[in-house]
Amino acid sequence: MAIPIDTPAAARGVAPQKRPLATHNTSLQQPARLSPRPYLHPLRSKGGVAVTGAEPADHPHHLGLSIAFSDVNGTNFWGGSTYTATNGPMQLPNHGKQVPHGWQSPSQEGGEEHSEEESGRVSWLTEGGRDLAVEHRRIQYFSNTGPSSWALSLSSVIVPAVGVQRLEVSSSAVKGRKGAGYGGIFWRFPPAAREPLVLSEAGSGAGPAHGSGSRWLSIGMVIDAAPVTVILAQDAGHILPWFVRAEGYLGAGPAVAWAKPAVVDHHNPLKLALHAVIHDGHVHTPAHALELLDQHPLINPGSPDRTP
Repeated sequence: MAIPIDTPAAARGVAPQKRPLATHNTSLQQPARLSPRPYLHPLRSKGGVAVTGAEPADHPHHLGLSIAFSDVNGTNFWGGSTYTATNGPMQLPNHGKQVPHGWQSPSQEGGEEHSEEESGRVSWLTEGGRDLAVEHRRIQYFSNTGPSSWALSLSSVIVPAVGVQRLEVSSSAVKGRKGAGYGGIFWRFPPAAREPLVLSEAGSGAGPAHGSGSRWLSIGMVIDAAPVTVILAQDAGHILPWFVRAEGYLGAGPAVAWAKPAVVDHHNPLKLALHAVIHDGHVHTPAHALELLDQHPLINPGSPDRTP
């Protein structure tokens, strides 16, 4: 599935053409060791700059914008190695996969924002093909949030599958690897031409943002000589610590099991949400990041949680 948009002629020096704003990959073509799953890639700015990376050489199991956990009841839905408390990272035959079912075609709504939406069910299967969890996932696209930006939201509700009493979502950090609390909605960015500019309520830089409870996160990059910024935000009532990495590769996302496992049962589903504004241009200040974030139709402009 692709959401098309016109590429401004002035941005590339060529005639206007239709290019996909977002592509949703659901064919599960990856080998088992990468924990196949649906993912969004490429996501592009209105100027045509790709702001996601998928199957990069350094971490081939990183798939654009996706939902992934390194350990759910012992199954690796992240891909790659599994961190063990005794032996550190190990390649184990424990990779699961996420299988989409019953996805609805994007529905279009009128109005100023020109929104499109798709939703469906995702089955989380163990390495042996057993149903472990079932998820309802929703993706919303807002292509006209500003002259140089557009927005999207990804939300998810996960419960144990029939016959499974509870899920324990863990991470490498929980098992003893310091700072490695990744797992949840995760955005892998492409290589940038210079050091990224990371802003958050915790201050400037990836270090202060990593592990913080900031409501929002701004990541500015220069890709193919073009400046582009992605501003991420969480729901005000459900803030998770941010996992942010800028050394070796650039990636970020709210961490579900930052310091302890998340326990999920049929009465307590795991609810995830991430909102994003993709902007052509530099964002140097928190005030500018919040100004752009205000353009997102699902963000409350007057929220006190967004004070810079």
